[in-house]
Amino acid sequence: VALQDLQSNSKIAALLPYFVYVVSGVKSVSHDLEQLNRLLHIARSLIQNPFLCLGSYVRSLIGSVLYCALEPLAASINPLNDHWTLRDYAAMLLSRIFWTHGDLVSGLYQQILLSLQKVLADPVRPLCSHYGAVVGLHALGWK
Repeated sequence: VALQDLQSNSKIAALLPYFVYVVSGVKSVSHDLEQLNRLLHIARSLIQNPFLCLGSYVRSLIGSVLYCALEPLAASINPLNDHWTLRDYAAMLLSRIFWTHGDLVSGLYQQILLSLQKVLADPVRPLCSHYGAVVGLHALGWK
C-alpha cells in the first residue's frame, strides 16, 4: 500500500529529498538483502510517480541502484543469500531510470556505461560484481 501511494500520490513532492536520502542509505544496509530490496522498490515507486520532478535527484538514485548491482555486498558472502535476484532487479531499475529520466541529466548515459565498463575491466572484482555489470548492460539494451 505504501509503495502504491509513493507511486501515485501527487502531494509528496515536498518529501522527495527525504525519500531520496533514505534510498541513498544502501551502503549502510549492505548486509541485509531484504532492506536493500525495499529501498530499490521505494526508488522504483518514486521513479514511476508522474507528479514528481526528479531532476537533480536522478544521479543519486542511479548511484544507489548501481551500488546494489555492482558492489560485493556483505550479504553476498553467505551463499544462501540470493543477491543475484537483487542485482537483476537493480539492473532493470537502472534501465527504467535511464529511459524515463535520462534526458534530465546530461552525460548520464556515459556515466552509467563508464561505471559498468570499469567494473568489467577490473579483474580483481568478484564474480558478483561482473555479473551486475553484465546484467546492467543487458538491461540498457543492445544500442
